[in-house]
Amino acid sequence: MRRRFGLNFVSLVAVLFVSGCANTLPDQDRRITEAHPVEKISVNYLWKQYQADAKAADRKYWGKAVDVTGKVTSVESSAPQRVMFELQAPNGIEARLLDDQAAAIVEAAVVSERITLRCYCAGLSGNVILKSCIKP
Repeated sequence: MRRRFGLNFVSLVAVLFVSGCANTLPDQDRRITEAHPVEKISVNYLWKQYQADAKAADRKYWGKAVDVTGKVTSVESSAPQRVMFELQAPNGIEARLLDDQAAAIVEAAVVSERITLRCYCAGLSGNVILKSCIKP
């Protein structure tokens, strides 16, 4: 009886631990303002990494700050504010902006011109999703 209770308890703890480790990042994480990027890369390179092997790219970039540079293909000024880098129509890199810096970034971002943003990488979901993006 005691051994059975122990196994059930361990199983319950394991289930609670795994379910508590959600594979998501907050949309607005101000720690990005002090984060140091793990890498400075082009949006083309990041896109190719995710297209070649999304799991390997996640191991390298997911949840980490990266500086990405590329040509803007569209700018969304209404919520959620974001900058798009289209690399393989209709998908590409979707950079969701940190709210308190979004207006300045939207104003400075010009379609067909290059921009550099510092963001947390949130993986591939049709687009490669970058969150809490700021101008470094």
